[in-house]
Order: sequence, then structure tokens, then C-alpha cells
Amino acid sequence: MELDVRLTLRGDLQSPVEARRFVARTLTPLLGREDVETAMLVSSELVTNAALHAGTECELVLQKTGDTLAIRVSDYDRQVELRRQSFGAETTAGRGLRLLEVLSRRWGVEPDPRGKTVWAELRVRG
Repeated sequence: MELDVRLTLRGDLQSPVEARRFVARTLTPLLGREDVETAMLVSSELVTNAALHAGTECELVLQKTGDTLAIRVSDYDRQVELRRQSFGAETTAGRGLRLLEVLSRRWGVEPDPRGKTVWAELRVRG
């Protein structure tokens, strides 16, 4: 079953909570628990990143085709460089990008006419 759904968020610190609820509500009927939880975590990290760094309204998009779930978050900040950091025990920032690397098949950032889109692709069952 294919899927293409969107949610517009305010881009504040309440947005990740709304994103997790939306992802759970949308994907629970379609995917297994582990895939839903991974999608919730990745979505939350992408939306949190948009809220903290862009501070603008953002749009969360879930697109499923075959065994791939694409999660895209677009905001109105044109800054597209995401800094990859080294992660030590004292590191408090940048862990969301490390989670994307670990949980995603692949991920990236691309400019768009409004700002940028950060995306991740997950392999899912179902």
C-alpha cells in the first residue's frame, strides 16, 4: 500500500509531540510496532531540528512506496549545511543527526524554493 500524507506544524517546541502523534496515528494501521517507533523517532528528530534551528513553520511528509518510508521535513530557513559533529560523552547537540545515520537507509538535505527539506528513508516491513 502506498501512502503520501502531510502535516503542517508551527515550528515550535510542541511540534515534535504533534509529529509523533501524527506518525503513530497514520502508520500504526499499516506497519509493525518497531517500524512505527523508528518512524516516530526519526520524524521527531527532524521536526525538533527544524524547530530549534529554523524556528519557522514546517511541513512533515510521510511517503511510503514498497518497502521504503520517506520522511521529509521542510522549513523556511535557507541554511542547508548540517554540521556533522564528533560525539563524545559530553556532547549535547547533534545527536539527532547521528540517529539519522544509524536508523535510516539514507538521509540528506536539499534546498527548495521556500527554504530546505531534510529527509530520511527507512526500510519498513508491511
